[in-house]
This record gives sequence, structure tokens and C-alpha cells, in this order.
Amino acid sequence: MEVITKMANTIRIKRRASGGAAGAPASLENAELAYNEVDDVLYYGKGTGGAGGTATSVEAVAGAGAYLTLSGVQTVTGNKTFSGLVLVPTPTANTHATTKAYVDSAIAGVTLGNTAVTAGSYGGAGTVGTFTVQADGRLTAAGNTTISITASQVSDRATNLVTGLTGTANQIAVSNSGVGAVTISLPADVTISNTLTVTGDLVVNGNTTTLNTATLTVEDKNIVLANVDTPTDTTADGAGFTIKGATDKTLNWVDATDAWTSSEHLNLLTTKSFQIAGTSVLSGTTLGSGVTGSSLTSVGTIVTGVWNGTAIGATYGGTGLTSYTTGDLVYSSATNTLAKLGIGSAGQFLKVVAGVPSWSDTVDGGTF
Repeated sequence: MEVITKMANTIRIKRRASGGAAGAPASLENAELAYNEVDDVLYYGKGTGGAGGTATSVEAVAGAGAYLTLSGVQTVTGNKTFSGLVLVPTPTANTHATTKAYVDSAIAGVTLGNTAVTAGSYGGAGTVGTFTVQADGRLTAAGNTTISITASQVSDRATNLVTGLTGTANQIAVSNSGVGAVTISLPADVTISNTLTVTGDLVVNGNTTTLNTATLTVEDKNIVLANVDTPTDTTADGAGFTIKGATDKTLNWVDATDAWTSSEHLNLLTTKSFQIAGTSVLSGTTLGSGVTGSSLTSVGTIVTGVWNGTAIGATYGGTGLTSYTTGDLVYSSATNTLAKLGIGSAGQFLKVVAGVPSWSDTVDGGTF
């Protein structure tokens, strides 16, 4: 029996498109090829791993991603040995491998020999060290010379001789040998364990002044806050006092409202009252007699008093009328409007004319 096989026009191998991930396939069949377009590597299934002809390993065999290219940036891992001449560009940074290799090699070949100088410390309280340095900076000799200066060698000796310096008790302590210049100063941080009394002005230049005291006593009657070179309402905005508690309790001057503003209630003692210009305006039980205007929109129960205000409108329970004559009748002349009808003459009766009450002395039987 003869079998005739027709060859395909196109044979495609397994591939991963450029939109996928780089790297080899998880597995290939023995002798199966696969190309990854992401890293440009051709992979080959090598060896038989068992049933089904699965490859033992997947190895990169070709492609720009598997081997070095003539151009482009690539990372080469592992040790590589080149037997021929390797040309590299001129190093541009001290971290380039070619520069480091050259320096490491140069340093490894340099060995400094010992000089005649004995290792140790030179110079002391009564000696001064002497040294000999050659042109390349190496020490070739070192020693000690005793310091010996006669009195005749010291110029202006009378000016530089200090013998009778005494400190002031509880202010400055002085310790000296009686010869030489003495400098008296305070350290950068000063701690005074006892009482400090300043009889002149005390000026503190800093950002924060902290007083850790149980009692603060100030003789001055007036404490000035927000004292700047050019004070304005803006620079004074927020000035005041803050008392620390579960929340801050503040009393501050607020520029936006032009008023002192308290974060808490103000509670006056029983015998005290709020006053304006020396006149009481409000106490615990009385509104001051000088308070004649108000914008109150509601009040509680008024049990006594005399009404001397404007007439109360009809829609608010009043009549809107300010005077009455004996015999006047009150009626609604229009919606939400009250009017009064004066007393009629003897013998007249009340009837309706045009929808409102009117006095009349005529009985009209009407028409038909």
C-alpha cells in the first residue's frame, strides 16, 4: 500500500506574542521548538522526561535574547574569560569595572617599606615633637625636644602675668595658676540650681519661654501681648490665653469679629452682673432698666407688666387698633384685618351692607 503525504505550505512553531510575558515555556515536548517574541529567544525541548515524550529541560538555543548582540543594552551574568584582546570604551565614572580593576591591580603591586621612624606618640606637656618629611610626604625621622624657655625670652612679661584674679561669690568661679591669660565666660547652656535675682531688665530672645513653676507672681499691672514692631489688628488676631484641659480653654481677641471670644461659658457670682459703660445690663434675675431695645423672637411666660408698645396685629392675637370710643364694635373688614364700627343712633339696627356690618333705620322688603 503506497501512502502519499502532501507537505503543508506553512509550518509554524509554538510562539508567545510580544504582548505576553518574557521567559521560557513551562514545558515542551522532546525536540519541540518555541519562540518568545517578548525577549527574542528560541527555546528547544531537550531529552525525554518520561511518558508522553515531555522534554527533560527547556534550553535557549538561538535568538537575540539568548546571545550577545552587536548593539543594544544587555546584562551578562556569570564569570566570562576572554583569551584575545578585549577593547572597552574609556571609563567615565569611578564605578566602572575597567577603572576599578586597573586601580585594584595597581594598588596590589605597591608595598610601602618601613622607615626609620619609631611608631608612637610625640610631644607632651614639657616636650614638642620634631619631624623630618621628604619630598614625597613620608616621615624619615621623628623625635621629642624638651621645652625650655627662660624668663628673658618672654616679651611683655608684665602684661601677660596674671597673679591676683578672684571671682565674685555665687556669680563666677575662677581657677588659675597665677601665670598666663585667663578667659572668663558662660557656657552655651547655663543651669542655676539656686535663686537667680536680676535687678535690671531681663531680655529673652528666643522662640519659646517655658516656666516650670508652681506659682507665677507678676508685679506689673498690665501684661502686653502681640508686641511687634508694627502692631495691627491682624498681628493681634488670636492673641489671648490658653488653659490646657481635656480640650483647650481659650480667651482670644478675634480680628474678624473685632471682639474677645471665649471657648467656654462665662459664669458670674450671684451678686455680680454684666455692665456696659458702668451700667448694669444683665444680672442673674434682672434685665437692666437701660435696655430699651431688643430683637427677641420668643420669650417665656410673662406674668406681669404693662404693654406700652405698638398695636398688636390681628394675625398675632391683637386688634391692630390703638384707640376706642364707647359703643365701638370690632369686626373684620378684610382678610386678616380688623376695623371698628362706631355706635349707631337710637332706633337703628345692625345689618349687612356689601359684606360688612352697618347701622340702618330703614327696613327694605327688597324687590322681585
